[in-house]
Amino acid sequence: MLAPDSRALLLDALRPPPGAKMSRAVALTFTLDLESLLVAPLAFAAHGLRESTDPIAVMEGVRNCADRIDVFCQAGQIAVPPTQSALMAFVEPMVHQVRRPKPGHLFHPKLWALRFHDETTGEMSLRLLVLSRNLTKDRSWDVCLRLDGMVGTRPKADNKPLSGLLRHAVRLAVAPLPPDRQAAIEALGEDLRRAEWERPEDAREMSFHALGVPGARLPHFEGTRHLIISPFCTPGGLNRCAPSGQLALVSRQEALECLPEESLAESETFVVSALAGLPAEGASSGQEVLHGLHAKVYVVEKGHQARVLLGSANATDAAFGGNVELLVELVGSRTQWGINALLGPEAGFRGILEPYERQDATEPEPETGILRDLVRDIAAIPLSATVTPEVDGYGIRLTSEDALPDLPGVRITAQLHTRRGEALLLVPGQPVAAAFTGLALADITPFVLVIAEDGTGREQTVVLATLIGDPAHRLDHVLAQQIDTPEKFLQFLLLMLGLGTEAAAAASGDAGGQGVWRTGETGILELLLNALVDRPDQLDDLARLVTRIEASGDSKRLLPPGFPELWRVITAARETMAKAVRA
Repeated sequence: MLAPDSRALLLDALRPPPGAKMSRAVALTFTLDLESLLVAPLAFAAHGLRESTDPIAVMEGVRNCADRIDVFCQAGQIAVPPTQSALMAFVEPMVHQVRRPKPGHLFHPKLWALRFHDETTGEMSLRLLVLSRNLTKDRSWDVCLRLDGMVGTRPKADNKPLSGLLRHAVRLAVAPLPPDRQAAIEALGEDLRRAEWERPEDAREMSFHALGVPGARLPHFEGTRHLIISPFCTPGGLNRCAPSGQLALVSRQEALECLPEESLAESETFVVSALAGLPAEGASSGQEVLHGLHAKVYVVEKGHQARVLLGSANATDAAFGGNVELLVELVGSRTQWGINALLGPEAGFRGILEPYERQDATEPEPETGILRDLVRDIAAIPLSATVTPEVDGYGIRLTSEDALPDLPGVRITAQLHTRRGEALLLVPGQPVAAAFTGLALADITPFVLVIAEDGTGREQTVVLATLIGDPAHRLDHVLAQQIDTPEKFLQFLLLMLGLGTEAAAAASGDAGGQGVWRTGETGILELLLNALVDRPDQLDDLARLVTRIEASGDSKRLLPPGFPELWRVITAARETMAKAVRA
């Protein structure tokens, strides 16, 4: 159990079963990295896209499933991307900020809930990932439990916390969700209530604990021996999670240094070795180097039984006193699931640990907690970004009904994600009122960078505003901007038809293909005709792209030779089919 060499990648854990497609996915996370969010659409895409880093392939992967993915995160915890990317325009509808569940506490669960549909058999399957890791690029030691299952015929009491957690996330959203998305999430929640999960091997029982959700019960930790693995700890949290008996504790050096010595007096205490993340001699050079602890695991022994709880909750007062968290509880034999299975001399996990030794206190870093809480409070204020046409482009009026927090000595600015460096000053104690002018169509975005700074430090986050008056053709324009060569146009066409990156390479002659009009033995005309018959709606995006390219006057430069004539044949055939249907 928790063998350090049995690593799992999120990309692999999200991939649909063979022959199935993702029909709905909901993720809950505390912090969110928008670039990391792109992992999910690639996992759900056709096989040829999954390993691709090509911008056109990634963009099509995101576009293809953005309407079926919802990601909830704590407001004020969206990391600022290092650079501007056009791809962010396509993830906008997926992201939902969540308010604090109550003052001083956080929305902190880590979960993926997924439904898959087998197009051959028609069967629905479910998958649940319970993690300790946020949706970020963090490379710490984390844990992930993957559960696969089917939709049963009746609700199960053990699954009720899962559906309750999804409903609570929707209730806490800063901005109301569109009705279709809310209905889809509620439907997934009902499927989770009826889920019949395949338990991990040797697990006798399994249950879920959604902490901080109204009506939820806290797990109990009564036992004779305890193991706590938690990167953050408080004395109260340790007492709650190990109220009696022997305690073994694994945490971070800096967290343990902050605890009073009496909290650790009776415990066996460990930290992860600084050498633990280094690949072993002879290991693959591509193996990822991990560092630092972020896993949260609790093992409670009593008699011949062991209970293992893992998920998002740290051993802190906040986690069990008001945060929204998720833990899954597994019950098994002490031999298979007990503390010795993790800390015994032959246990792989024990091999990456070393005994904790208290060090001399170091100079504390400047306190930035006040600024961090401030940007969270700002992000929880509903913002409107109203788009207005101007002579030279567009403008955005950023407004709020609620006033900003009034914190003396703090400077607050806002800038559009797409126009870095053009910051406008916001007035503390007043509603937000800022006007961005001279914007190009591709500059329109609901992603706003908010920065708060004073003499002690600086905190920043991305805030998601509600776009009002968003031009209907904005995303088509963003797409067209990326298609700047005939090869990219053909690549997009093939990806849109679901043929993957290999077909795109063959079509352009880069992989031994027969030129731009052949993909293996099937010509582009045949592919388009097949789509016209079987999947006519799939051609809508292509039609808008061709129309935009032709309107720009760049069709000779951007469309492959002969394509305009071919497209006229397809368009005429489509119009004929439409007339026949109307008749």
